[in-house]
Amino acid sequence: MKITCQFLTPEEFFPFFQENRSNVFKGEFDFNIKAVLTEDEKTKQKTLWEPLKNIHRYQLVAKENDKIIGWSFGIQKTFEDFYMVNSAVFPEYRRQGIYTELMRLAVEHITELGFQRIYSRHKMSNNAVIIPKLKAGFVITGFEVGDVFGNLVELSYYTNPRRRELLEVRTGMRRPSEEDLGLIY
Repeated sequence: MKITCQFLTPEEFFPFFQENRSNVFKGEFDFNIKAVLTEDEKTKQKTLWEPLKNIHRYQLVAKENDKIIGWSFGIQKTFEDFYMVNSAVFPEYRRQGIYTELMRLAVEHITELGFQRIYSRHKMSNNAVIIPKLKAGFVITGFEVGDVFGNLVELSYYTNPRRRELLEVRTGMRRPSEEDLGLIY
């Protein structure tokens, strides 16, 4: 089996994603909030989205030959934060390192762009994603309850190694060093 990964344009990626999302996340349910918005709210959202069309984003797929077997996509949130929105691998291809490779390529790409923090949000029971991310250097940085997905855990990866060290101090993993204390203002 030869697996390759490739970045796609939004026009290439999102029709496939829309068609296949429910096949990958069988048994899960998320609320379609757009269905409860008024026409006025939908129009306002469209207007609010317009200035954001030129922000950084990526759409990455894993393929076996020409068949897409997994994906990952994300979007810039601030000048230093990048949000990994969604990743998935079709069930018959799981536990073969495909998700880990998609994550590695995405982190490499986002880091090269210059973002300082890469974060993602996951259902708290999604160990298939949470564990590989923790092994790759992501850390738990928050929890959230929302109307669309319910209970979520936030994982963050700091691209700057020194900032990762400072996060260890903030999370109680280690005491501040003299060098750390020199950064206090």
